This record gives sequence, structure tokens and C-alpha cells, in this order.
Amino acid sequence: MQNQIQINFEEIDSYIQQEFCYESNKASFVIKEPTPNYSSINDFIKQSDEILQDNIRNLILSKQLDEVEVYKKADVDRKLFSKIRTQPDYHPNKSTLLKLCLAMNLNTDETENLLKSAGYSLSKSLRSDLILRYCFGHKIFDVITVNQILDHYGEKVI
Repeated sequence: MQNQIQINFEEIDSYIQQEFCYESNKASFVIKEPTPNYSSINDFIKQSDEILQDNIRNLILSKQLDEVEVYKKADVDRKLFSKIRTQPDYHPNKSTLLKLCLAMNLNTDETENLLKSAGYSLSKSLRSDLILRYCFGHKIFDVITVNQILDHYGEKVI
């Protein structure tokens, strides 16, 4: 039987109000470094971060997790998990990756790094992402509990 997690919505409300950032359309663009002179697009691609599949594999190994337990806890189908792990050209959606992050009990930084390798992030200007940041920061890793919190705030569940 799973432990029942007590959800403190007042604390979550306070966190959202404190962390919410609204970025105006009048942002100035400052180029900090000159753009590298790449001889071809392939050179540029080679400079990119690690591949998502490698990141997932490395996290599972470093945390000594069982892959079957990870995809089951994340409520991800075995075939989908296999596709994510073995097909570098497959691009899973953000919700699927977030469920995997929860299943692996990743902290906020680890989650951000994994999301980044897939082209996603946890924004401080989206309430749903702030709620997810809160959950990762407060070690709320149960997908059902996280979805209850998201639903309470009228956000789309993952």
C-alpha cells in the first residue's frame, strides 16, 4: 500500500506567487559571444548536447534503477519506453518525459537537464511548469499525486 501524501495547496499557492515570472515583449536581445564560424551544419550539430537516449540510460544506471520499474511507475507502455530508449530519431512529448523524471525521482536540475536534451524546459512563466518544479523540489514523485495537484489548479495533467 502506498503512503498517502498530504498535499499542502497553500504552500503551493505561495510558491507559484513567489516564482511566477512574466516576461514582457519588450525584451532586449544582447549577443554575449560572437557566433562560432561553423564550416558546415554538421559541425554545428556535433557541438550539441548529449542525446536524450544516452541521458536516460545514464540516469537509470547511475541511480541503479530497474528499467521495468521505471516505465511502470511512469505509467508508460513498454513499447513506447523501448522506442524512447533505442530510437535516437524518436522525439517523445514533454509529458512522457516528465513522467519518466518522476519515476526516476529526479531533482529539479536533473529534470531540467533531461528535458533540455529533448528541447524542452520547465518555464517560470507557466503555472503548470511551476507546479511541476514545486513537486520535483519537494520530492513529490508519485504521478497520480502530481496529476491531482495539476488538476486542482485547472492545469492539464501529464
